[in-house]
Amino acid sequence: MIKCNFCGFEFTEEESKKSCSSCPFSKNCGKYKCPNCGYEIVRKSRLSKFLRRKRRESK
Repeated sequence: MIKCNFCGFEFTEEESKKSCSSCPFSKNCGKYKCPNCGYEIVRKSRLSKFLRRKRRESK
């Protein structure tokens, strides 16, 4: 489940894809779009997760 940072609505990735279906970049844009309010949430990429983990390990 994904929770919208703006309105608090919880939705699935499939519901997000339906609300982005008209966008030509919908497959690889790196965002989720809340089907309730339209707010776009940036996905956490593997690279960002890797870098955060490395930074924590170095402290």
